[in-house]
Amino acid sequence: MIFPTTYLGSISWYRSWLNDANALIEQYETFPKQTIRNRCRIAGSNGVQTLTIPVERQHGRNIKTRDLHITYQEKWQHLHWEALRSAYRNSPFYDYYADFFEPFYTQRFDYLLDFNLQLTEVVLKLLDTNKTINLTTDFSLTDTTCCNPKSDNTLKPYYQVFQDRHGFQPDLSIIDLLFNMGPESYLYL
Repeated sequence: MIFPTTYLGSISWYRSWLNDANALIEQYETFPKQTIRNRCRIAGSNGVQTLTIPVERQHGRNIKTRDLHITYQEKWQHLHWEALRSAYRNSPFYDYYADFFEPFYTQRFDYLLDFNLQLTEVVLKLLDTNKTINLTTDFSLTDTTCCNPKSDNTLKPYYQVFQDRHGFQPDLSIIDLLFNMGPESYLYL
């Protein structure tokens, strides 16, 4: 199956991707706006919060995902890190994993794909899995339904920091699972 690159992908994205031995991440597609490629969803004190990495769009041109530059006109890294810290600092495994994620919010990356792939490598390390990232060698997406795994609302509830306020929020970013479940995250997937 072919998967899009993703910014701190959803639990269902990771579940599908990890369980597909032949999974490829698409790098040659024309970048579609408002997708998981540069967005993730976390559970904050006011409910589900969406974090979006701003990217440079060149008007009138279709940009391949692999060629898409991150823009730093806004202080998005600081805002994202503060949102993550605020949402998860009281979670059971925040102190164990925060140092793995913080560099992504202090260092600059030129390309969205590079940022996402390096972040995915960190997630794989924390999940303690041997999965390797394989990229497409040309645009090979023929069925767009395979590219975006459906949100899985059948996921079993696990402890979430703000569950007492908002109930269980299914299929958030993998970072929600890691900060709340720690080493048991892989077993959950």
